[in-house]
Parts: sequence; C-alpha cells; structure tokens
Amino acid sequence: MAREKYISVIHFCNQTHIEVSFVENLHEYGLVTFEEKENDVFIDEKDISEIERMFRLHKDLSINFEGLDVINQMLNRIQKMENEINLFKKRLKLYE
Repeated sequence: MAREKYISVIHFCNQTHIEVSFVENLHEYGLVTFEEKENDVFIDEKDISEIERMFRLHKDLSINFEGLDVINQMLNRIQKMENEINLFKKRLKLYE
C-alpha cells in the first residue's frame, strides 16, 4: 500500500472536523472503502471529495445515510450515461 495515496481516517476527521462515526457510517453503507493496516484505518485520497460532498448534504440538507446512498447511486448512473452519450457522439461524427 502506497502511503501517499491513503490518509488516516482519524487524521482526516481531525483536519476537516467531520466525525469519525460519520465516515464509519459511510463505510457501512458502502459509500467509501477502507484500507486497514497496522491497527489503523485509511481512506483513499479519491474518496475525500466524495466524503466532504456527502457530509455537506447530510449536514446542510439533513439527508440521512439511506438518502446519501440513493443520491450516490443516481450520480453514478448519470455519470455512466454521460460517458455513453459522449461515446455515441464520437461515433456519430464518423458518419457525418
């Protein structure tokens, strides 16, 4: 495991003032993944912006974890469809 790609959950929570229990709940719902090493838990750097976005949704709009899960699934589907649309546009340009 490359240390530069992962950050300790405790360090992240101390820096961002997000509760550790919130990040643990996100992990329970499968919204973020943990890496465990030497009795410490780490999150991938790519998940940091997702955690912060979900925290704002949870805090500002009072969205529960089930709602965060649904929102995350919908955003993933939208991203997948946008990628497919871009692929289809590129294919159509070949015939123009």
